[in-house]
Amino acid sequence: MKRKKTERGRFSRHGALRFCAMALAVAVLLGLLVKACNYLLVDDASSYTRLTLHEFYEAADEGEQIDTLFLGSSHCFRAYDPQLFTELTGKASFNLGSSSQNYDTSYYLLREAARYNDLKTVYLDMHYKFLFIDKKDRDLVQANIISDYMRLSPNKLEFLLATSEADEYTNRFLPFRRNWQQLGEPSYIRSVLEKKRTEEYRSYAPVAVDQEYYAGRGFVWSDAVLHAEEITWWDNFGDVPEDMDSDVTYTLEYIERIVEFCREEEIRLVFVTAPSFDRYLQEIGPYDMAHQYIQELADGYGVPYLDFNLCRDEYLNLEEESYIDVDHLNGAGAETLTRLLAGLDGSLEEAPAEAQALIDEYFTAWYDKE
Repeated sequence: MKRKKTERGRFSRHGALRFCAMALAVAVLLGLLVKACNYLLVDDASSYTRLTLHEFYEAADEGEQIDTLFLGSSHCFRAYDPQLFTELTGKASFNLGSSSQNYDTSYYLLREAARYNDLKTVYLDMHYKFLFIDKKDRDLVQANIISDYMRLSPNKLEFLLATSEADEYTNRFLPFRRNWQQLGEPSYIRSVLEKKRTEEYRSYAPVAVDQEYYAGRGFVWSDAVLHAEEITWWDNFGDVPEDMDSDVTYTLEYIERIVEFCREEEIRLVFVTAPSFDRYLQEIGPYDMAHQYIQELADGYGVPYLDFNLCRDEYLNLEEESYIDVDHLNGAGAETLTRLLAGLDGSLEEAPAEAQALIDEYFTAWYDKE
């Protein structure tokens, strides 16, 4: 009797092992199938975030530590050159900005960076247009271009689940699903394969698009120059009061999470706003409404705030040759801004009173340029 029980137990364990092995095999096959579909249907040959996150993880694998992190939208990755910042301050820096980055994405990128680095400082770009966004109106593409290249981890899983509704899971978890209709287009698939078979793609060579290129450490350099006299649609830009008429509950929830995470990890957090072209700020005005709202947020959290739109002319005076368009800097403009920020960085580490005195010296209390 005991022998039969032993044999049944052995068969039971054997059956369980077979089931686990089969489940693992199915999971591996499904993973390979998803990877193959992504390879065929996702055209990311010109993706900056693919290069940014590859370089970020590669640096981590090599044991490199990042001291200073930049987070934000395209205003961020076009404004702050981490290589120049490192050269000027001696602090290893990286820019994890990305197109249209919302603060939920910034939060999970911050956590991802902290998994691999003992961060000392985070500069969070506070462009007001990304602050005043209803949850239902936010663009999931900005989240996809990050989650697609994040390594598998509990942080990535939480990012995918927390920033998606149930009916969005398929597109979030399976990148190829967004282009599934292209499966019947041989010309599209051939084009994607041709790009991905190149040595440039396989070696993560810097991407160049028109007059700009990926310059490394998450920064994008552009040689393009704004020609303001050619703009005839100034009246088409939305104004600040209209943009601020949104429910900011969701956005503020993630800004507060960023603040709390930095406090818990003893990371110095600084709010920054990259500058926009003066004529643009005048057209969308009164800009002071947006600045004051963010300033009050910063004061409430005890976080320094550098709004470079309010920087005094003797310290920063950017004309149209420093911009790509009305609110993005080109490479030359980014170099000027990065040099200024690098000069301020050390002083911002002083006691709050001294840091505020420095801010008062460099920045006006309101937008007063004519």
